[in-house]
Amino acid sequence: MKIITVCFALLFCGSAYSQALKDTLFFSNGSVIVGKLESVKLGVVLFDPDDANDITVQLRRLKTISANRKIFRIETVAEEVHFGTMLAHPDMNKVYVATSLDTLIINVEDISVLYAFDQTIAERFSGSVGLGYTYTKSSGFGRLNFDAKIKYTSKKAELSLATLGIYTIYDSLLSREKEEVSIKYNYYFIRKWFATAFVVYQRNLELGLERRYQEGLGIGNKFITSKHVYSWARSGVVINQERGTDDINSGVLTELFGQLEINFFRFAKPKINVLLAENFYYSLSQTGRFRNDGSLNVTWEIFKDFNLSLEPYNNYDSKPPISGGDKFDFGIVFGINYKFY
Repeated sequence: MKIITVCFALLFCGSAYSQALKDTLFFSNGSVIVGKLESVKLGVVLFDPDDANDITVQLRRLKTISANRKIFRIETVAEEVHFGTMLAHPDMNKVYVATSLDTLIINVEDISVLYAFDQTIAERFSGSVGLGYTYTKSSGFGRLNFDAKIKYTSKKAELSLATLGIYTIYDSLLSREKEEVSIKYNYYFIRKWFATAFVVYQRNLELGLERRYQEGLGIGNKFITSKHVYSWARSGVVINQERGTDDINSGVLTELFGQLEINFFRFAKPKINVLLAENFYYSLSQTGRFRNDGSLNVTWEIFKDFNLSLEPYNNYDSKPPISGGDKFDFGIVFGINYKFY
């Protein structure tokens, strides 16, 4: 009888320990979901329940959260950054954050960004891929566009790869109208401040640009991390090597740059995401040269992880690579976007 009692006790302890290793969402209506907390981004929780597919939950629907399997990077709307685990709080809309130095109490809805930085390497990647195509019989032209983004996050750093392309198809011929590939590295050293380094390849035939290589260094700041807006800016120095469609190389050019991204979110159905991006460049090598690249990306979730995407863009160069070339280019890109975590 003693042996049976000990066995039951061991089984109960094992079950309790296993349950303790799971994350838990406590809803305001009393419901509870057990599983794995993946991330929080601007008011929305990505959660992997036991025996079910991933779900998204708005923070305002939660009473509290328990997540102590891993150490999380937690950014708040007050521009604070904490590293620790989370424990359930008895009060509505509160959570304990246990760091290596102290235990804090914060509002659940004040969490702007959250992710585990001790995930496996594969789990640290997220991104999206999009594809679009248009064709008119009267002109015989087809237009293909694609874009892809991959992001890797760790405790203090972010590494991202982004690529896009616009191609025109006519009589089985493919024209590479516009291309861009960029690799960006951010290292956070004080709260929302980060050092940044990037390399970029660009092509834009409308502006007479056959290719441009950029290498840049600078400093940036996440200056807005509210519940529905996420924004950062950075500035510094960039070095360019250009070649125009007339096969003339520019040599090495130096520019000052400023870049701004503002992300607006709406989480009620339909879920809409608006991303405004503006890049400004002032040449230190060519007097009076100013460049601007801008875009406004609007995505609308049609079903889980799939979005319709509409993106007007513009490019301006006061002194394009070829003499007498166009200074302004614009267009609208439409496609279907798939997001992965």
